[in-house]
Amino acid sequence: MFIVGVGSAHPEVVVTDEFLASVGVKPTEQEVQLLSRCGVRTRRSSLPLKYIQEARNVEVLNGRASALASPTSLAVSASRQALERAGITPEQIGLIIADTATAYQTCPSEAQRIGGALAVKIPAYDIVAGSASLPVYLELLSSWKPERLPDYILCVSTNTLSQHVSFAGPALPAYLYGDAAAAFVISPRHAGKFKIVDSYLERRGFLKPSTVVERHVSFREDGVLPSQEVQEMISQGLKRSSQFASPRVVVGPQLYGGEFSQYEEALGMPKGSFVSGTESIGYTLGASCGVALSSLWGTVASGTAIAVLHVGDGVWSGSVVLAS
Repeated sequence: MFIVGVGSAHPEVVVTDEFLASVGVKPTEQEVQLLSRCGVRTRRSSLPLKYIQEARNVEVLNGRASALASPTSLAVSASRQALERAGITPEQIGLIIADTATAYQTCPSEAQRIGGALAVKIPAYDIVAGSASLPVYLELLSSWKPERLPDYILCVSTNTLSQHVSFAGPALPAYLYGDAAAAFVISPRHAGKFKIVDSYLERRGFLKPSTVVERHVSFREDGVLPSQEVQEMISQGLKRSSQFASPRVVVGPQLYGGEFSQYEEALGMPKGSFVSGTESIGYTLGASCGVALSSLWGTVASGTAIAVLHVGDGVWSGSVVLAS
């Protein structure tokens, strides 16, 4: 299995800590400690700053009406970049799988809306991937009979979490979440930039979800693991990965991006080995992993093994891709 194209997209609006403080959104000391573990410095939002300042997005539907982008528009932009990098046209895609926690509607599905925007009429459906998007896609596709898989599959994770943040409510969601989409073009037959040499997805019920998206998004502190436990699970993932390749780059659990340098030191890895997709965009669930992997597209050296690891949301998962 190969990843022949990766793309990402995010809105242009930058929400800084200074802006949030200026509109009266200030985290508590406990929230500051949690945010330091997440490593978000700025976040991208599809909401205009003026709207946030004046309306605080108390009513989600008003936010959608004012938004400059939707989950679908971000997904289409990310998909077009992934297709361009793959060197194929939309007409060559045989299947679309999408994941979103912030869908505007459930019928038609997000995947069907993406297909409509790309002007292709092919099988398309949604799954729930949470933050473990890539391993979930790979587990799903590996369950198919190989001869039934099309040459190219488009897998997309897209979330506009800032549209579900009440900027008049708890401060932590406002400082944590951002909007982004990531797309993978996966092929079971055609070689591409990244070759998948291993992937696993283990369901562990004690790993509770940290994010709940209802009318407004909320952050569950009981879904946050102690640093030592996260480090141990990363170590387990790297040990498993080393059986197939020796990872030199790690797309780590994106919720804990603020601790990546700590993990590098503890695991004896060079500084900068861990890659974050959240630092300047905000935490975007399954899109964060794709944003990080997309950032490596033009820079990673041939032969470099990349471990994509996730901890939380009920699963422990990982994938190893080898750059060609």
